[in-house]
Amino acid sequence: YFLKTKHPFIPSFYRRYVDDTFCIFGEENHADLFLEFINSIDDSIQFDKECEVEDSLPFLDTIVKRTLNNVYPDVSNRVKPTDKGLFYNVQSFIPESYKSNLIYILVYRVFHIASSYAIFHHDLQILKSKFLKNGFLSVLFDLTVRKFLDKQYTPEEAITTVKRMRVTRVLPNLGPLSVFIKRRLNELINRFYTLVDLNIVYKRGRTVGSLFPYKDRFPLKCRSSVVYKIECESCGSSATHVGKTINTTHERLHGTNGHPPPTTKLTSSPAPPAANATPNRELNTDNIKAPDTCTGDPKSRPAESTHPKHSKQTPNT
Repeated sequence: YFLKTKHPFIPSFYRRYVDDTFCIFGEENHADLFLEFINSIDDSIQFDKECEVEDSLPFLDTIVKRTLNNVYPDVSNRVKPTDKGLFYNVQSFIPESYKSNLIYILVYRVFHIASSYAIFHHDLQILKSKFLKNGFLSVLFDLTVRKFLDKQYTPEEAITTVKRMRVTRVLPNLGPLSVFIKRRLNELINRFYTLVDLNIVYKRGRTVGSLFPYKDRFPLKCRSSVVYKIECESCGSSATHVGKTINTTHERLHGTNGHPPPTTKLTSSPAPPAANATPNRELNTDNIKAPDTCTGDPKSRPAESTHPKHSKQTPNT
């Protein structure tokens, strides 16, 4: 809003906290012109100003002092004239932690407001004299200040009570590059996920075996413990024979001697045949499929009975 007004007395630095405003002007008379300008905006909102005295200006709970040899001003704690320096009395019937925490909080405030260590030391001595007037021991004050400074510059290591989660990832072995990637991953995990224990496992690259992913399929006639299905070539799926065998499929269809009979006929079971099927139809044993494989006779029986249901066949066909 001030930039749009284009007045010559607009402050070069403007910061506001609730109803307190800190401004820096190029000339001293610009402050009076700016005050007159903002008071003319609304009659119900009026401001007053406080100028610097001896290069110092109080703002909130701080004192901002201009320095000639430094670009940034010195900021120190402000002690108001109404401050009586009264705290808890050391003989007060309150928990001891309240007394030490009071020192800790005020030291924290002095530390974060002071713009230099010299100002921090000066304000700390003023604060210490107030506590001594309230009966606090100098040893308690010094120990609390030491505790605060130790926490600021030597932070305690975090103690984890949760079990670390072990995560394993497989990466290809790329030689020295894999070592570099593993080191970088561990650094990132330890930085952002302290409760994760990363385990990198390398796998071999391309081998001769990877060029041949499929082995030669085992012939169906040599497989055992299967549920087989044979369909009629002329009738289609309406005439199907489903059976099981714990021997090889060749032995089941051609006998144990391995020689096929002169004519192999597989007739349907006593269940009624389909309408378009021919009774005593001859099935080609070469057109055989194995929809399921089971280990042992007890598991092959239920598999044999469920396949006709799934293929929507008449039971025992």
